Amino acid sequence: MAFKFAIRPTVVFRGLQRCTQPVGIGQRSLIRSQQTQAAENMEAKSYREMPGPKGLPVAGTLFDYVRDKSYLRVHEIQQERVRQYGEIYREKIFRYDTVTISNPDDVLYLFRNEGKYPQREPLFPLWMKYKEDRKQAHGVFSLQGEEWYKVRRILNMKMLKPKVVGEYSQQLNDVATDLLSQMKQTRDGDGVVPSIQQELFKWSLESIGTVLFETRFGCFAKSPSVEAAKFIQTVEDLFHLFLKVFLIPVWIDKFYRLKGIQQFYDCMDVMYNFGDKCIENRLKEIREKLESGELQDEDTAEFLTFLISRDDISSTEITANLVEILMAAVETTSNTALWTLYALARNPDVQQKLHDEVSSVLEPGEVPTPAKLQKMPFLRGCVKETLRLTPVAWENARILQEDIVIKGYRIPPKTMIRMPIYVMGRDPELFDDPLKYKPERWLRDNANKSPYHAYASLPFGFGTRMCVGRRVAELEMHLLLAQVSRNFWLESLNEVKPASISLLVPDKEVKLRFVDR
Repeated sequence: MAFKFAIRPTVVFRGLQRCTQPVGIGQRSLIRSQQTQAAENMEAKSYREMPGPKGLPVAGTLFDYVRDKSYLRVHEIQQERVRQYGEIYREKIFRYDTVTISNPDDVLYLFRNEGKYPQREPLFPLWMKYKEDRKQAHGVFSLQGEEWYKVRRILNMKMLKPKVVGEYSQQLNDVATDLLSQMKQTRDGDGVVPSIQQELFKWSLESIGTVLFETRFGCFAKSPSVEAAKFIQTVEDLFHLFLKVFLIPVWIDKFYRLKGIQQFYDCMDVMYNFGDKCIENRLKEIREKLESGELQDEDTAEFLTFLISRDDISSTEITANLVEILMAAVETTSNTALWTLYALARNPDVQQKLHDEVSSVLEPGEVPTPAKLQKMPFLRGCVKETLRLTPVAWENARILQEDIVIKGYRIPPKTMIRMPIYVMGRDPELFDDPLKYKPERWLRDNANKSPYHAYASLPFGFGTRMCVGRRVAELEMHLLLAQVSRNFWLESLNEVKPASISLLVPDKEVKLRFVDR
């Protein structure tokens, strides 16, 4: 989150950009002039001259991430690399040539030169093979180029317009209310909710399900359907499989089907079959409404209804997109919510400020709405601060089709350029007191300006390939946080640290006590 950004206006100089907001406290100079960049282009050093760790001829530095379970601390290895090699370094990891940049001004420059059809990162080879073998359509996360752009524009209409997303608040509030009821029922004698991570996972799955499929999966029902229960377990299993099978060469499957590959195929089959069934169940009802003229306004149509009503996206493409969005949304949102609750429990002063703000905006018994959330800047700052310290996606990446010069080095086309979000969020030159959880750092002053560089923390990415589910995820988390703050005082019973699997997750089970207010 799959499983993890406020952008300010910029001034454009022939593809080069200058950030209009003030430089942050203790920040390095992040303003690049047009003349400086032109000089860099003419005098650029070669890619091979760039500093970086040396690796083996074929594997590169792969074993740095494998030995002694180092794959659980990729974010920390990036931090060590930046300290050793600086704001730009290159590294070959197995079959991938990569460059890592950690200066926000370089990040800005990269995004402004990513082109009309950005490629975010290397496609998952096994996922592509599965789609080919099963003759599955591609969705917004596996498409590239013009085909991606066509689908993305359609999805944006229902997922990135604040007014449209706000219409989902009622069903999202209902799911949050069910979660709180579940917490109260399952707490032990000490007020501890068993398996809080699992409960938040179900909350996230149920929430995004109400948006994408216009239905409740029954995650909090006393007797959820067999299909829904299997689907819930499959989504969870899939995230644990990603890291295990990501580096397996797909050609091996031509000769021998490994257990991990078969498990991946089985999980994906469950996902797509469930998606097909949900659409089939709604298809007849929606088409009858369309034929009767009951549904005429695209802006008021729900998500699935909107997609089915269009003639420029097929039913197989709809299933592919719903499944891909679901896969990307569930684990990322649930883990961000978990990290936020954990941070509040570890910082009682912050937790009290949040409760005071929520209580001052909402009347007793009143549920939060998008309009009410706009009056809770501290609440929104809590989520931003969580994503700065523990972004579920510890890095972002782009692959350009043309070469680019950054920091005086010419980077060849098709190189994966990585932006270490976790590292940048904890950089003392970008954020004052970076290890402290301070939501107030995101509050604007009277001039409506932030003291931090706009590109220093981008947990949702940027530009046309920014996370398509950003607005929905933020709304989910803000509504939940408001309800939790109104109902519970949180206490932390153990300390956890970030671990990098497919996402940045706690290294052990989080134990929280939920005390009624």
